[in-house]
Amino acid sequence: MGVEMTAYSKTPKVQIGANGMFATIRIPAPDTGEEDPSFTPEELMFYINQAGVVFGVDDEAVSSLCEEMRCNRDVVIAQGKEPTLGQNGYFEYHFEQNFSNKPTIRPDGSADFLTIKVIEVVHEGDLIATYHPAIPGEPGVTVKDTQIAPAQVRDMPPIGGRGFHRSEDNLSYYADMDGKIVLQGSRILISPIYEIDQDADMTVGNIDFKGDVVIHGGVKHGIQIHATGSITIDGLVEHCDMRAGKDIFLLSGVKGGERTQIQAQGGITAEFMEYAIVSCKKDLRADVLFNCLVNCEGRIITTSGKHSAIIGGKVTAVEGISALMVGNKFGTVTHLTVGMDGDRMKEMAELKEKITVIENNINKIKKGVEDFDALAEKTGKSYKEDPRRMQLLRVKIRDEALVAQDRVRLEELQELFVRGRRATVKVYDTVYAGVSVKIMDQRVQLSDFQKKVEFVKTDTGIRMEELDEPVPDE
Repeated sequence: MGVEMTAYSKTPKVQIGANGMFATIRIPAPDTGEEDPSFTPEELMFYINQAGVVFGVDDEAVSSLCEEMRCNRDVVIAQGKEPTLGQNGYFEYHFEQNFSNKPTIRPDGSADFLTIKVIEVVHEGDLIATYHPAIPGEPGVTVKDTQIAPAQVRDMPPIGGRGFHRSEDNLSYYADMDGKIVLQGSRILISPIYEIDQDADMTVGNIDFKGDVVIHGGVKHGIQIHATGSITIDGLVEHCDMRAGKDIFLLSGVKGGERTQIQAQGGITAEFMEYAIVSCKKDLRADVLFNCLVNCEGRIITTSGKHSAIIGGKVTAVEGISALMVGNKFGTVTHLTVGMDGDRMKEMAELKEKITVIENNINKIKKGVEDFDALAEKTGKSYKEDPRRMQLLRVKIRDEALVAQDRVRLEELQELFVRGRRATVKVYDTVYAGVSVKIMDQRVQLSDFQKKVEFVKTDTGIRMEELDEPVPDE
């Protein structure tokens, strides 16, 4: 059925937005002497539909425009529908992933190392992860009733790893064993742990475990604990022999004896350490080090609480030392060394010389083997089974293996040398008389206390500079 048009010389103009998501209509103003325009909703709808606008028309806006004719103004009379965003598939993990080896500070300013959590343990049958599948978005529609596809959503591939299984619908993941759980990239790894809820004493015996060791009690006198992974001890550690392939966490500290040995291929975190021989490849963090012999290839940090200090002993850290206090008012002799110490420098020089000697010997052996091969070519006789040639090859294989090991160690020492070149000692409160500081080949002995000072190596000695910075939150 047709629409009878009002007698008006100018035609309304309908325009569609560039993205097709809205449309406007403009009523041209009348010429001079011409009557004001007048349109019915049906008439405007005719022009709107004629322009192809069929979706999202605002009937109220059209009626309002007919009641109050506004000329030479673009009036929005249709709105499209934007596509709604969907949601990519994602995993919800039901275990802790973020840990901190920083203790909380008690109201009295001391550090509470028992608040440190460094490992997450799950048990067989525990739900460890849930997959939420992707949810597609809804399509949009332009004012011309053209469909607009929503952005594509993506489902995630199943989780890889070990120590768990997934449900038949691939939505739920369950632990297959008791153990330590970690998320490495997109993989979940559950590995065995040795966990006991009591003291490690003679009733438990020595521990030698391929994995992580967690002891919720202490470690009693004379116990050995060796682990290829990390070691975490909640209680007090007494005289022992402790070695870890990764990190060591001693949350109630160490009250050892002169033969107490604690070694970590990673770092060490302890509330305090007394009378212990300590070595680690990475950083050592403690509240107090008292009469310890420490050899650290990273940094030593004793700034966690208001009583943090290094008192007595010999403490070496390749990358530097940050301490609140060093020594005490009684003048307890305390030795600090940073950078490459003399023993490592000597080892590096000896390794270079040893590698040169072995490489020269290998070259001689190669020449001897070549001589046998040349003789074989000249005489037409094979010398491959000749005992002398075979002995040369055996020695060559042995020496090549030896020199390969030595090169690895030399590279480690050279890296340490680079890391230790700018090492300093920072004391944020007081360093007392009786303390000596050695940086590489330079040494200074304090005869009086100093406040807030940094010890820096120069070409002529060690300079003490004012330390104008707050205690770091490391």
